[in-house]
Amino acid sequence: ANLVSGVSKLMGGSEGDAGLLGDENALDTLVEGENSPATLALIIQPGNGGPVEDWVNVEQIYDANPDTTLVIVNGALDKVRGGYYPGVFFPKLAQTVDRFYKKFESVFYLKPISDKGVYGWIYRQYPEDWQVVLQTRKSDAKGGMFIEDTVVYTSQARPEYNDAVAKLVRANAEMAKAAS
Repeated sequence: ANLVSGVSKLMGGSEGDAGLLGDENALDTLVEGENSPATLALIIQPGNGGPVEDWVNVEQIYDANPDTTLVIVNGALDKVRGGYYPGVFFPKLAQTVDRFYKKFESVFYLKPISDKGVYGWIYRQYPEDWQVVLQTRKSDAKGGMFIEDTVVYTSQARPEYNDAVAKLVRANAEMAKAAS
């Protein structure tokens, strides 16, 4: 922490701390042409393992230049949008979620499912539909094992986790019945 603190102070120049450790001074107002000239804002893993203010800052980056393409990688947006951080303890984040994060479109999504004895994925690659993919263990003619992926459900709307699990359980039972 001392090294990062020193680097943060060095990067801050005459202003002092550059906010690398989540200092509230990192929430400076962004001004187009002055400190926000980007045409692409690539945000990597905001807030996940760091300060919650990271998610609030993403909205400020966007607001400074709404024409900028904004890409968030590993943003843990399910956690943010799903109420993991209670609004009573994180009011600024709660306001940001309602105003900003609920509008996001997932362009690539891959969530593993390992529940109720089934394995699979909730998957999406924009602009394709959402898919629930069942993974089953198979044997080849030589006795070797491999995993077979089977799309068991597609939809324009993202399926809820519990619905995806139910579809995997049902599809797994149907495949086992058909194989016997």
